[in-house]
Amino acid sequence: MAKPVRRAKVSAEMRAGRAAGRVFEATIANVREHAPAAMLGDVDGIHDMRVAVKRLREAMRLFRRLLPTRRRERMMPVVEILNDTLGEVRERDVLIRDAQQLRGELEDDGELTSTATEAWRTERAEAFEHLLRTWAKMTGDGFFDALEEIARRTRKRGRMVNRLDYEQFAYAEIIRALERVRERLGPALESTEPAPLHRLRIGVKRLKYAMEPFRRIFPLMREPYSVVSEAQQILGLAHDLDVLRERLAEHLDCIPGDGRAAAGATLEVLDRRRGERYMVAREVIRAFADPEFERALRDAID
Repeated sequence: MAKPVRRAKVSAEMRAGRAAGRVFEATIANVREHAPAAMLGDVDGIHDMRVAVKRLREAMRLFRRLLPTRRRERMMPVVEILNDTLGEVRERDVLIRDAQQLRGELEDDGELTSTATEAWRTERAEAFEHLLRTWAKMTGDGFFDALEEIARRTRKRGRMVNRLDYEQFAYAEIIRALERVRERLGPALESTEPAPLHRLRIGVKRLKYAMEPFRRIFPLMREPYSVVSEAQQILGLAHDLDVLRERLAEHLDCIPGDGRAAAGATLEVLDRRRGERYMVAREVIRAFADPEFERALRDAID
């Protein structure tokens, strides 16, 4: 069972810099807490740590105007590397999981999923070894010390933006993230291609991460946050099938002739499932086109 996410103790009237420092400390603590299970190779541990690292990265983006610039610029690439390295392991875990589920629903897939899964298990082992080496180097180089120093300095900075009320800062950042979602919404609703929906997924994910640090000070944001969270989950599931389809197709040439027809049928089944999931995703994201959603969000944070 995943450990609960540590929340920072902040208030609407607190100075933005002080509050951001506390939030940043909480995201660092979440990474630290999930690291032991992840470094044992546990599937859930890898997932939990990657989510924690994503929250850390998004906090660095969200509070970029409040954090000490040079220290942030020095650590951001390190956090990106950690996120990507965890992602290489997590992607194989998701592929293996989804391929096994697909295989269980088919009478015969021409060994497509079993052939691909065997390759992905090998890739997963290699990616995990790379993760261990990367993590050992990062922690040896003072990864947590550097991040915690950023949090300390953020709390103490006296710049004008750091002296804003946390509530004022929050409003500007949430609306900025919402505008990015609205910009990407039209193409995602109009196109049947994966790319626009993928761009919207990233925008929705960043809106969710932009809302999370402020939920304590905006209790009325609960309902809009639920809409965003559901959309992010549905879009993520659709993207998972896009990746599975692409990666399974790479192994089609490895299937012997007598299994090619069944393997092709497997991809057809997967394509139908992707189409169904895309329909669900587009219905969910229509909520962002409803003026009532934006009104509710603005009222919650105003």
